[in-house]
Amino acid sequence: MKKMFIATLGLFVLLGVSAWGSATECLKCHGANAADDVKSIVIDPELIKGSIHGDLDCNDCHNIQSDKPHKGVRDVLCGTCHAEEAQKYALSPHVEGKKVSAEDIPSCFSCHGGHDILAISDERSRVNHKNSVKVCIKCHEDQSIKDKFDVLPEPQMIKAYENSVHGYALMVEGNMDAPACVDCHGSHSFLPSDRPDSPIGKKKIAETCGRCHEQIKNDYESSVHGVTLANGVMESPTCTDCHGEHDIKAHLDENSKVYATHIPETCSACHASEKVVGKYGLKADRIETFKESFHGTGLEFGEPRFANCASCHGYHKVYQQSDSRSLINKANIQNTCGQCHDDLPEDFAQGTVHVAAEKDSSTGTYYVRKFYYIFIPIIIIGFIVYRVLEYKRRAKKAE
Repeated sequence: MKKMFIATLGLFVLLGVSAWGSATECLKCHGANAADDVKSIVIDPELIKGSIHGDLDCNDCHNIQSDKPHKGVRDVLCGTCHAEEAQKYALSPHVEGKKVSAEDIPSCFSCHGGHDILAISDERSRVNHKNSVKVCIKCHEDQSIKDKFDVLPEPQMIKAYENSVHGYALMVEGNMDAPACVDCHGSHSFLPSDRPDSPIGKKKIAETCGRCHEQIKNDYESSVHGVTLANGVMESPTCTDCHGEHDIKAHLDENSKVYATHIPETCSACHASEKVVGKYGLKADRIETFKESFHGTGLEFGEPRFANCASCHGYHKVYQQSDSRSLINKANIQNTCGQCHDDLPEDFAQGTVHVAAEKDSSTGTYYVRKFYYIFIPIIIIGFIVYRVLEYKRRAKKAE
């Protein structure tokens, strides 16, 4: 009898512990008939039932003890179940920012939701792939929050994503394969770009973009740009240097940095930079001489059919001229130019490209240009003199 009594007592104790923290127990105070002193935290039981946490008890998340006052206590222990996510979040800039302005820093429920939290796969979820952008831009497009944190990018930079090829595809066309903020930056463990292990750190960007553009990533990594960057030359361009970041446009969009007529300007960021050219011994006149060429002049007038830098050197697979894979290797120039020009003579590839009109290196071009510098102004002046004299003759004849 004694053992049975102890067992029965233990069962009642366990039942009592289990009952505390259940939705039924908590809703006695926090339900529709809540007392006046807890009206501010009335819970709709239907929200909980419809959430992904519908089978949990209140105490599984809140861990509030029944014998202690808990008015105003809103701590939610998400890490109890989601330990890996909590650990990553604890190391993110969001947590570091709490030292400056805790009320503006996102927490688990400000992104995922509270009692109405839904699975990421649910189209109604705040952090569903398509909806997650709205969660991020709610803070990052807020100028008042930017003003509190100097390290944050300007809101206009973030807004540019919405009009980019990625943002349009995801938010307007509904293409769920298009990247949202978390695909590039990470979610719980995102890191700033100055961290070498960040997915948007310069050496990691190609890998990040390669999750969607795998073949392009492979091409880039074998190129002179990819190899030199991997070897620590941080001035070497990566995806975002040519295509942009949040404001990436399709390459056929006239506003794109890699639209045909804009490519020389994009390449000039490095190849006309005194810092880069001087430091690594690159030829400083590549952009200038191209712009003076027939092709360059055509592009300057806005005609995209003229050859640009990438037409000859390649886009992602750019190699040094001495590399047999290079489109401008002597063995390949005939085929490269043949993409636009038919019936090229056999000796076509022997011509000089990027010719600078200098007396020592290109005497013929130098003197022809000098001649036209003198001849053309003389023709113009002569025409003006002729028209003036002709006008005077007609005026005198009319008298």
